[in-house]
Amino acid sequence: MKSIFIKDQNFTPLPEPVCAAIGNFDGVHLGHQKLIYECKRHGYKSAVLTFYPHPSVFLKRIPNYPLITPLEIKTDIISRFGVDYLIVIEFDEKLAEMPKEEFMAKLKFMNIKSVVCGYDFTFGRRAEGNILDLAKEFEFYEVKKFVFDNVRVSSTYIRELISSGNVKEANRLLGRLFSIRGKVKYGKQIGRLIGFPTANIDYKNYFMPASGVYFANILVDGIPHLGMANIGHNPTFNFKDNLELEVHIFNFDEDIYDQTIEIFFIDKIRDEKKYNSKEELIKQLEKDKKNCIKLAGDLYLTK
Repeated sequence: MKSIFIKDQNFTPLPEPVCAAIGNFDGVHLGHQKLIYECKRHGYKSAVLTFYPHPSVFLKRIPNYPLITPLEIKTDIISRFGVDYLIVIEFDEKLAEMPKEEFMAKLKFMNIKSVVCGYDFTFGRRAEGNILDLAKEFEFYEVKKFVFDNVRVSSTYIRELISSGNVKEANRLLGRLFSIRGKVKYGKQIGRLIGFPTANIDYKNYFMPASGVYFANILVDGIPHLGMANIGHNPTFNFKDNLELEVHIFNFDEDIYDQTIEIFFIDKIRDEKKYNSKEELIKQLEKDKKNCIKLAGDLYLTK
């Protein structure tokens, strides 16, 4: 897959005609995947066209808009579908104010012959363009709302699931495990003192799950390890105003400071809680670990 980043409105033609699936693709969920598969069916090279930063940065004035899949993760996921091109257009004030006719002209200039969009896709200044406009100018293929097991799959609904801690259901609709990739930073090393060393993660602008303890798979140097992730404010020791993400990797004792690792969330174990003593916390962490190992065994037996 060739990645093309269009910055400062410098649109350039592709060397061959393409069919482009267009959208934000935050999450690259099952509905998004349907768009990607559709764009590969129509006789042209395939492309996914998306935007960076997320349009909400400008349209909703949210500077650090949290994402299910930041651009790096989104790129990795899309590349697995055998797409020929990933086109990332810088979303800025100028693009937000671009008339629909000009935006469509830019697409034509880029050698986009065919377009695949969701039924509710809008574009152009004040969202004045819609799929009817695209159908007049391109070979156009509309993808209806995607329903999986009687649930309408959307980024908004998946955000609701993640924010409530229901990562298990979110994973079903994503078609993979929700993950957070970040660099290991230095912490207070309190976990090491109680026999549960943790790696503190710089999670940047990821959309975060609800506070609590999660069964997780942690990828370090390309090798998966079972473990558990804690999201919260460390209410028992060393309370933090900001939400913290830390992971305890089972049977692991390596120095991974400043390394980038990826945490795959499998299921929520429990809510965050303040404990009255160090001993009480240790007892609970031991119980959490046993629950995670049992879950791992159950998952293995059901495959």
